[in-house]
Amino acid sequence: MDKTFSRRQFLRFTALLTFCFPFARDLCFALEKEIGKNDGRFPLTIKILKEAYNAEIIAQKHYGSYCQKALSESYDNIAYLFSALEVSEKIHAENYKKLIRSLGSMLKDPEFSLSISDTKTNLNRAAKNELIKITDTYPYFFEKLSAESLDQAVLYCMYSWKSHKQHEEIISDIKRYSGIFFRPLAKKIEKMRPNYYVCEICGATVDERPKMPCEICNYPLAHYKHLKRPEVIR
Repeated sequence: MDKTFSRRQFLRFTALLTFCFPFARDLCFALEKEIGKNDGRFPLTIKILKEAYNAEIIAQKHYGSYCQKALSESYDNIAYLFSALEVSEKIHAENYKKLIRSLGSMLKDPEFSLSISDTKTNLNRAAKNELIKITDTYPYFFEKLSAESLDQAVLYCMYSWKSHKQHEEIISDIKRYSGIFFRPLAKKIEKMRPNYYVCEICGATVDERPKMPCEICNYPLAHYKHLKRPEVIR
């Protein structure tokens, strides 16, 4: 590659390439790795990406456990929701992991303990955590990332932030049943028949079969994955 080909030119080129040819995404990452490997120019960005990765991994593990708890309490549809959110969070984490490694940095999973309660409490906690990510966590990330302006980092954080807005909205629709009469009212949820789809590019989460390209990343319908209903892990 011509050494006069700047990083900014590279970013513009890869953004155009991935927009026109989504299948070229992995190739762009390979090129990014060669250009950005250990160059030491994005220390703050890497730090923020690792914080984002940790937050998404922790959320993923909690949603997986919330799902199993809901199944044990016979809230199958709520469990289905939690399993969809688990998949979405995993996609966010994988995006961050790939970018962190392309920048030549090492990564390890965070150490933490799971905090699991009854499904009513788990719903409340999930809604609260999603709102914090929307109003505090990701705005903070965007502010810090602006100092080094790595386009791909900002893009992935934007994917996550918009996905969390979807999560909070979906959870809030169900959380209205989490008052004193949670158990009888929650049964109404179990009469519904949601079909969750998650975009494998950005983690967008919808509860019915999508008819348009992803509203977050604009990738084609083919990148939506239909999620099967979860089963109890024995």
